[in-house]
Amino acid sequence: MMKEQPTTVSYFAFGDSLTQGVGAARPDQHWVSQYFSHLRCSDQCTLRNFGVSGMTSSELFTLINIPSIARLIPNATHISISTGGCDFIQLYESGSITLKILFQTIRKVHSQVDQILAFIRSHAPQAIVHLLGFYIPVPAYELGEKQASWFVQSLNKNYEKVCRQYQARLVNPFDRFYRRFDYFYDEVHPNQAGHDEIAKLFIH
Repeated sequence: MMKEQPTTVSYFAFGDSLTQGVGAARPDQHWVSQYFSHLRCSDQCTLRNFGVSGMTSSELFTLINIPSIARLIPNATHISISTGGCDFIQLYESGSITLKILFQTIRKVHSQVDQILAFIRSHAPQAIVHLLGFYIPVPAYELGEKQASWFVQSLNKNYEKVCRQYQARLVNPFDRFYRRFDYFYDEVHPNQAGHDEIAKLFIH
């Protein structure tokens, strides 16, 4: 059953550079702003964007536990989360990727996301919660398209499971971004066309 649209929207966006809006043409045109424009139904509707470029999943969990922020979360009617990507970017940039370390990172991210959603659900049980999944970043194609596809889709399946557990919705951009190099601002971040596609997934 679909939840009824609240008369006043209080949208909290938590996450990394994707939530912050890197790559968008203007601050009012990244996907968070577009989604809020879709939700906005009165002048009393509010958007709080807590996106921080480079924020890992463990750093996001620390952020939402800050008392001044945790106290606000029960006011949210809508919450979006983008996290996990920076954990894997840090691993890639370290230059020391092994299967053991890779799977350790996967387990760590999954555990952090589980804790993030559990915390949010305990503070905002009625909020409409969306978790943004993964697409293939440009460098990953060079490492092997088949392997990259399998890896990213496995991550999204893990996210889908944890979303079901906490009555959240996974927003999966994989298909929209697959081999769409024209959607990238740089090797990782979406350009304006990419932000538009993510916004459509949130809205529809």
